[in-house]
Amino acid sequence: MAASRQARRVYTCWSRFSFAFFVLTSLVVGNDSFSRQVSMHYNPGCNITECQSSSNDNNSHSNLVHVLARGNRDSIHYVWSTIGAPTVLMVHTTSKESKLTVDWEKLLRTTKGGISGAITVEPSNAVDFSMAVIFNKIWEYEDLHDKSELPEDNTGMFEAYDLAQMRWDDFNVTMNATSLTGNFTGTTTQSDMESLFQNGSISFKIHAFSTDDRSADLPHLQYTSNQTQFDFTIDSVEPRGNMSRYAMELTFITEDKKGMHVDLKKLQSIDDEYTPGVFQLFELTTMHSDQTESYVQWKPVCYTKHTRTMGVATPTKTYNLKDLDTKGIPADTIARAYFTNMDSLQRKALNISFGLTGDGSYVATNFTSWTASVGYGAPPSEKLSLLIIVVISTGLGIPVAIIMFGGLFMCCRRKDSEKGEKEKDEYTRVNGSETDVIN
Repeated sequence: MAASRQARRVYTCWSRFSFAFFVLTSLVVGNDSFSRQVSMHYNPGCNITECQSSSNDNNSHSNLVHVLARGNRDSIHYVWSTIGAPTVLMVHTTSKESKLTVDWEKLLRTTKGGISGAITVEPSNAVDFSMAVIFNKIWEYEDLHDKSELPEDNTGMFEAYDLAQMRWDDFNVTMNATSLTGNFTGTTTQSDMESLFQNGSISFKIHAFSTDDRSADLPHLQYTSNQTQFDFTIDSVEPRGNMSRYAMELTFITEDKKGMHVDLKKLQSIDDEYTPGVFQLFELTTMHSDQTESYVQWKPVCYTKHTRTMGVATPTKTYNLKDLDTKGIPADTIARAYFTNMDSLQRKALNISFGLTGDGSYVATNFTSWTASVGYGAPPSEKLSLLIIVVISTGLGIPVAIIMFGGLFMCCRRKDSEKGEKEKDEYTRVNGSETDVIN
C-alpha cells in the first residue's frame, strides 16, 4: 500500500511537471499577433485622363496604389507608385479615421519641381511618423574576375538603368484587392537600351497583409499587418556583358527629429529552418529615442529561377549606408509630392548586389528575384517554430524526465524499504521482550 501511495505521488508530480512544461512552451512560442482591416485601391479619386491610360510622353501608366491598414486606434498608409521612380511611402497616424488625399492635377500636370504637397494625410496633427523608400537605379557590371561585388573604381560598369525613365504597365490589370497583391512591370525608355528589354522586364510584386504569419515562398520572410512585402525581379533582360551581374540602389528618406537616426544591422541566427543555409537577416531601421519607428528587412539571398528552391538560391551583398544629396532624389517621385522640404530630412542610400562567385552570374539563367519588406514599428524577430521546440524538447526533455522520474521512483522505493525494515525490527524486539517475561 505504501509503495502504491508513493507511486501515485510520483505520478501526480510528473503530471504537474508535464502541464507546467506545456504552458511554458506555449508562452515561448506564443506571439502578440493581431490583425488590421486592410484595403488596396488603385489611383484613388483620379478622374483626369492621365490616370485612365498611358497618355504621357513615354506611354507609361501613372500607377499609384494606396494600401490602407486600419487598427483599433491607428492607421498605416502605404502608397506605392511608379510615378517619377518606383517608391513606397509609409505614413503612420494615431487616428483610425485618417485619410489620404491626392491632388492629381498637381501631381501629374505640374512641371518638374512643383509637385510638393500633392499628397497629404489628414488630419495632419494625427500624423505620427513618415518615411519613404525609393528604388533609384539598377547597376550592371562586367564581373570578369568573378568577384561578385560592385567595383569601387567603376571598372566594368555599364550605364545604369534609371528607374525614373521606365515605361510601366497598368498595375490595375494585375491588382487583386482580395489577396492584396499586384505587379508593377516596366521596360526602359533609355533609347540606347530599349532593345535589351525586347523580351525582358523589371518588376515589383507587392503584397500586403491583414494578419501575422510567414510568406509561403522562399525565403519565407515573416510578415505582419504593419508591413508590405515586395519581390524585385529582373527577368530576361539582355545582359550587356559575358559575365554581367546586377545591383540595385535604394534611397531611404525619413524625418529628422531630435534623437532620430538610421541604422543598418546584420543579425545572426542559429536557425535556418525557414531559409536553409541562410543564417543572417538584414534590417535598415529608423530609431527614435531607442524606439524603432520603421524598417526595411531582408535576407541576403536571391533566386535565379521563377520557382524558388534551395538549388537556385544565391547570396546577395549589402554595402554600407551613405549620405545622399537632395539632387539624388528623382524630381517627380511621390516622396517629393509628400515631403515639402527635402533639405530637412535624413537621406541615406545603399546598394545591394546579387550573386556569388562561381554561380555563373546573371547570364546563367537571365533571371534574378529578391524579396524584402517595408514596415512600421519594430521588425518581426526570428523565432524558433513550434516544431523545432517540440523536437528539441523531445530530444532533451524526455531523457531528463526519465532521469527525474527514475530518481524519484528509486527514492520512494528506498524510503519504503527503510520504513519496512524499521517496522520489522521494532516488531521483533517487542516480541522478544514479551517472551522473556512469560518465561
